[in-house]
Amino acid sequence: MTVVVTFCVPAQACALGRSLGGDPDMTLELDRVIPTENTVMPFFWVWGDDTGAFEASAREEPAIDRLTPIQRVEDGALYSAEWNRDAAGTLRGITRTDGTILEARATCVEWTFEVRFGDADAASAFKEFCREHGVPIDLRRVSTSPEPRRERGYGLTPEQREAMAVAYREGYFDEPRGATLDELARALGISPRAVAGRIRRAQSALIEHTGLAERPVTH
Repeated sequence: MTVVVTFCVPAQACALGRSLGGDPDMTLELDRVIPTENTVMPFFWVWGDDTGAFEASAREEPAIDRLTPIQRVEDGALYSAEWNRDAAGTLRGITRTDGTILEARATCVEWTFEVRFGDADAASAFKEFCREHGVPIDLRRVSTSPEPRRERGYGLTPEQREAMAVAYREGYFDEPRGATLDELARALGISPRAVAGRIRRAQSALIEHTGLAERPVTH
């Protein structure tokens, strides 16, 4: 039976977390991790106004061999990063124990991971890896019967779900609107542009995951 472990890691304990600096508006969402023979290559989104500062900081991190911008959007960017083979952090531990990342997001304060392991022994092996290498994980929840991710979130990240819930509750989708982007931004503690981006991406994910429309095929 698979085991899903939810845990947190201080941002300062991870190269990517440190690279976010102290800006509370900067967030990071891990997209996927590709383990190779000699390295770990994660793909991730960084959201915020100053992705340039993030890039400069990340390139100074000894654990990161290469940082590559993949796609830039109005309020963030998609990156890939190659970890050097000697970096024994959280991502290395997950790949070494055959874990699958379901969700991973970071602020300037902490990382939150949700990881599925093949069985309890694999989950224990990951925790032992972290203990041996000084990775300070804070275990929050262990589950052996999680509901399918699509049913839980329809492809939305936790930040997107929160933005949509607050927007709906405050009447942002009403006609006339019961709240402005500025008001939602104050409620969420982020910038109006970040709110607009989260709502836009959430609407796109909902359309895709509920089967209302399919993306056109391009050549």
